[in-house]
Amino acid sequence: MSNRVIRITPFGGLDIPGLEGWLAAMAAMGLRFLGTTGPLTHFEKAEPETVQVHLEPIQGKLDEDPELNALYQEKGWHYCGMFRGSFFVFASPDPLAQAHTDPETLDYALKKFFRSKLAVGAMLAFLNLLLLGLYRSGALWKVGLSQLRYFPMEILSNGTTIPFLLAMLGLLLIDLSYFLGLWQLSHYRRAVHQGNQPRGHRGVGWLLAAGLLVLLPVIVNTVQLFFGLDYRPYDLKGSGFVTLTDLEGDDFRLSGDPLSNMDYISHGSTLLDPESWYFQQYGSYSHAEGGPDANDVPHLKIFITRYPLEALAEKRTEELSRQRVNGSGEYEDLGTVCGLDDIRYAAREGWTDESGRVFQPGGILILRLKNTVLFADYYGEQNLSQHLEHFAQMMAGL
Repeated sequence: MSNRVIRITPFGGLDIPGLEGWLAAMAAMGLRFLGTTGPLTHFEKAEPETVQVHLEPIQGKLDEDPELNALYQEKGWHYCGMFRGSFFVFASPDPLAQAHTDPETLDYALKKFFRSKLAVGAMLAFLNLLLLGLYRSGALWKVGLSQLRYFPMEILSNGTTIPFLLAMLGLLLIDLSYFLGLWQLSHYRRAVHQGNQPRGHRGVGWLLAAGLLVLLPVIVNTVQLFFGLDYRPYDLKGSGFVTLTDLEGDDFRLSGDPLSNMDYISHGSTLLDPESWYFQQYGSYSHAEGGPDANDVPHLKIFITRYPLEALAEKRTEELSRQRVNGSGEYEDLGTVCGLDDIRYAAREGWTDESGRVFQPGGILILRLKNTVLFADYYGEQNLSQHLEHFAQMMAGL
């Protein structure tokens, strides 16, 4: 059985009296200080002992200082380790032991330490700008509250809104923890200078722990984006995807434009962005003026998203069926066939505008298989609902 015990630090990282009292209380419970990892403090099980704990601000390199340890040892203190790279931790069984006999020396050390922690604020500000700037397109004032109200799943699965909200909350908690820590350190300096006995403020440490916990998925998501792990396309051949030639026939002529006639499946995801697929194909069209353009030939676009929960997929299916895309009609519920959990189809009638331009017919197919939702937008003479079995096989193979 391991002798190591880990606890969340309940006091702020700059709350010297609070931390000293807490570490002394833990020693009295048989937990001897070993070190820290972020908001966590490590202890070793030992015999309960009554000690006085002193935190000495680190003013140089983050290495153990043998000379400083020797000076403290002469006064009856023993070195225990470092606390978050901010303090050397010393303990003494003598409740009357003095760590500093010169108030001016202590005041100078605290003043220098306070200035060094002000510099941490610059790094924290950079982190705020970096994360919030990276996901700024997901800010609610950019998305629009009405859009969020009526199409929440569309907004929350766009890959930026959830990271932005988590980043904003996590950074708010961390920033609050930092500024409270500066206030506590300033209050401690003033109290020591006046000869008073300051007290700690329990609970501030939980702000940092909560902030880092909320921010962790955003950090993972950002790393995935940075290293390109969010995009993982694969070949169309062997993918099982429904193609335009499956609908129009093998002799149907496809566009020679690689962007309009994809020979691959666009695919990707991150921790905070649901797994998604995209595929499109267009019939042959002309780039010359007067010839048929991309909107005048049959084409097919397929969007697929896999949500973490089936309830979210159901919600997204309802959202999609409320939308009308380019003249599509009402959605018809086709029940549950071919193993699919939800099938909705909206036909699109062809029409001609005042200039004489002919707009193609087609249809929109919305399918749900458990937690996966498909949206297929087709322009042409075929009926997508006649290909449900092929679409179902495609979704089952994802």
